[in-house]
Amino acid sequence: MDIRVIEQKQLVERYLLGRLTPPEAKFFERVVRDSPELAERMGLPEALQRTMRLLDETGTEWREQKPRFWRQPWLVASLAAAALVAIASAAALWVGKHEIAASYVQLKSEAERGLLVAPTRSMVFDLHPARAGERTPSYPIGTRTAPTFADLRVDVSYVRATLFKVIVKRDDGTYWARFDNQLRDSNGDLRLAFNSAAFAAGTYDVEIDAVDMHGNVVPAGWLRLRIDRG
Repeated sequence: MDIRVIEQKQLVERYLLGRLTPPEAKFFERVVRDSPELAERMGLPEALQRTMRLLDETGTEWREQKPRFWRQPWLVASLAAAALVAIASAAALWVGKHEIAASYVQLKSEAERGLLVAPTRSMVFDLHPARAGERTPSYPIGTRTAPTFADLRVDVSYVRATLFKVIVKRDDGTYWARFDNQLRDSNGDLRLAFNSAAFAAGTYDVEIDAVDMHGNVVPAGWLRLRIDRG
């Protein structure tokens, strides 16, 4: 490209002002790259220096600036990760609230209908306690999955007393129940009846005490009850 054509078309001025079309700007840049000496002949360095000096005098920043901190790639990535975590946390919280609400409704329903499972059968158990020095017998009376309405008939005919106290403890020593002022019937039996679902699965030690007319307690017998899981 002839220098006179460049001057006639004012390509330098138009290029610096950004008034060349994209194809013209690319063509002009390629010509200058291929013929570096044209830059000197066209006065590009002087024109650029005058432009930069003018920008400096007017306080216009022309140098390449570092990206603002909020435009840093790492910051964008961090904000995106934080947004994802916030969305995931919100979703988990929403699911958690619905699960809690569902659990509350279920517990409320169970409380309204009662915690005990209805017995699936009714049975009579004739129990014979061990006396002092005898081996304590164990009696299975029901399960947790299929509770039994257990009618216990505890034979205490060998004791002269008529008033008794019955204490039920779990095998770990935890008190589970106590029945005071129990009278034996004409057959010499203590009659106790309950839903086996009232007991957790496990073994329970039963102590039968005779009570005399002065309120004195004398051990009269021992036995074990067993509630199976299923």
